[in-house]
Amino acid sequence: MQCRHIEVSHFLPPAFTQDRSNLGPNILGRRMRVRSMPKESVSPAVPLEWIEKTYVLTLNIGRIEFGRIRFRARQLWTAFPASLNHQDLPSVSRRDLEGVDAVCIPGYPVARKYPLLQFLPGMIQYMSWSDTRFLISIAGKFDTYLQSRSPNTREQLNRKARRWRALVGGEPTIKEFQGASQMGEFYSIVSPLSRKTWQGRIGAGLEEIDRREEILRMAAADQARGYILVCGNRPAAFQLCYVQGTTLVMSQTGYDPHFARFSPGTVLLYFLLAKLFADGKFEYLDLMEGKPSRYKSTFVTHRVPSMRFLYFPRRPGPLCFALFLYLLKTLEKQAHLAKRLVQQSLEWAKKPFFTHTYGMRTR
Repeated sequence: MQCRHIEVSHFLPPAFTQDRSNLGPNILGRRMRVRSMPKESVSPAVPLEWIEKTYVLTLNIGRIEFGRIRFRARQLWTAFPASLNHQDLPSVSRRDLEGVDAVCIPGYPVARKYPLLQFLPGMIQYMSWSDTRFLISIAGKFDTYLQSRSPNTREQLNRKARRWRALVGGEPTIKEFQGASQMGEFYSIVSPLSRKTWQGRIGAGLEEIDRREEILRMAAADQARGYILVCGNRPAAFQLCYVQGTTLVMSQTGYDPHFARFSPGTVLLYFLLAKLFADGKFEYLDLMEGKPSRYKSTFVTHRVPSMRFLYFPRRPGPLCFALFLYLLKTLEKQAHLAKRLVQQSLEWAKKPFFTHTYGMRTR
């Protein structure tokens, strides 16, 4: 079975397949604000689904990395938008830890703050991350979605698309992969490319995070998709996504540094969104959690505060490990606080001497 070659001009609106330097006014009147997900925009609460997956935990203090630990985890697999109607964390019991090293709840929307470390009956709950989850609503037409972006963002996207068309001498070609046989081919093509990316250089590439056997297992259940942007016969950028109901979840993305000045990652996501809007099969593209990078901020329509939790069995080994993680987090917070105090002190020291005295000003 061959992968699909997507001709992007088939689903791009006419206004975006040509020079758009003379764009008319925003059809929405104003730029749509990036906002938290309203409750009415999601379906009613649904039973939670779990899968077994390899989890990679990075041990670090800020940018100083000490290593990575890989373990088998039972991970929440319910589509993130469906989780928004659940007021509390999913119920996790000691029996859920049987046969695995840990239970993982990734980027879950929570209504209250949780302690970093908490001891539950037979378990240890560790809150490993607290930040923002980013989603793109796939509703309506792609042209309408683009008009919700700021004029400057639209022009930047249009310029990057034009530059890529000029590079390849026509419309961009995106290869789509699904099913076990196609995803095996996708993995073979993308693995060498992933090693070239910045994620691969720090040991967080495709082969370290998403193992081949797991991808093939997910693909056999029609829960995996692969997308490659090509320049001639050379892969320039890729995205590995998982299917969770009507949500497409981005797991890995990367690009060949050789094409960096042509923004292949942004170009791939731009034309992939055009395809998703045209197909109408998914309601959301989930960009997962993290910091608000320019890449995500360009496309995102919803930002949701969320937390990631790990549950370990309450035994001496996991207990020591959880306490070690707690110590690292505490040291990281103290390091951030010290850095902020040093920066404030330096700013204060730069001021003229007399401005530090009470009521005195230089004349």
